[in-house]
Amino acid sequence: MSQVLEDLRRAPRAFKVLVVSALVENMAFGLVIPYLALFMLNDLMLALPLIGIVLAGYTVAGMPSTIIGGMLADRIGRKIVLVSSLGLMSLTMLLYFFVDSFEALLIVAVADSFVGYLYMPAANAMIADVIPSPDRPRAYSTLRISWNIGVIFGPVIGAIIVAAYSMRLLFVFGSVILAIACIMNTVLIRETKPKDAGETITFRKVMNVASDHPFLLLSGLTAVFWFFFSQWLSVLPIYANGELGVDEAAFGLLFAVSALMTVAFQLWVTSRVTNYRRSRILLTGHLVASLGFALVFFATEFYTLLACIVVITLGEIVFMSVVSAIIADLAPAAKRGIYMGFSGLIQTMGGGIGMLFGTWLLDILPDKAFVWLAFGGIGAMSAVGYPIFARIVRPDVENPKVRSVKTEPMLD
Repeated sequence: MSQVLEDLRRAPRAFKVLVVSALVENMAFGLVIPYLALFMLNDLMLALPLIGIVLAGYTVAGMPSTIIGGMLADRIGRKIVLVSSLGLMSLTMLLYFFVDSFEALLIVAVADSFVGYLYMPAANAMIADVIPSPDRPRAYSTLRISWNIGVIFGPVIGAIIVAAYSMRLLFVFGSVILAIACIMNTVLIRETKPKDAGETITFRKVMNVASDHPFLLLSGLTAVFWFFFSQWLSVLPIYANGELGVDEAAFGLLFAVSALMTVAFQLWVTSRVTNYRRSRILLTGHLVASLGFALVFFATEFYTLLACIVVITLGEIVFMSVVSAIIADLAPAAKRGIYMGFSGLIQTMGGGIGMLFGTWLLDILPDKAFVWLAFGGIGAMSAVGYPIFARIVRPDVENPKVRSVKTEPMLD
């Protein structure tokens, strides 16, 4: 943690604000996300297929939003997109409190997703603006640590609120926290969009990034990663509650443990792997996370499920240590928002299909445990794409020891 604080002390102001803001924002998400599927199941009494539709609708709404967020970040600037997204998320989060039907929930979820997914392409582009290429893996890892500090506190506070009051009150607290993050970004952050990034952005130009074949392949592989990893948010809470007897508060603690692991080990892992070939790092993380999901098949109660979560989180930590940095390095400076938006689109698509497929599979399987072997197997088989990525990507992107481009200056 001392190394994180030292990195922040030397970092540009925009990055410092993003890191602190990420902590605040993810307290809000940590309050809600562990309990969202259970809120639909136990509070609104929705059937599993309807839960799958809501989660899929949430994801589908986010798909165009990632592209639009990237386009707007490159056209009008990073800051206005960040601030607008946070302000609107505060409003949509509050609307969940008033939901009393499937139809109303679906509308709110779609609106919440659309405004929420505007945020990440702009935030990732801003980090790439102010952090030079060699330092980006550590920068993105530091941001993940901040996210997960928020996620540690969120589920714990959420568990207290659920036990003392109700799940609905979580949305009110989440709305207030997001409003605080919006004010913080409005007051403290400054625009970082490069002056040469002012070309007219069109949807055709956005789709043209698909001609970057290494980038397209990487986006597809990360989509598969999120296809099975999305079960963390959709199928796993329902399965843990219904099949293993893990109650809402205990499941929130699983989120907190996963986040605590990320805080403790993300920067250490990143510092250890940055000199290895990046395709091998991604392959390792992908396979370990797949193994963790497959092991849920053998879980019988809270502690064996916790062991599976530890394995899943280790895979996630390794995978996420370099993936955002690779995308940033592949993107030209004037198209960082577009690249981040397009990759977000493909990843979101993978996660959405995974949520819909997972809830459907859980509903139809006589033995629910086999859903985890299915997702573990899909993850393992898809890992064959990483050696292909290694063969077609630029040498300086695949191997950090090779630098065929000049180091970019750090902006304040």
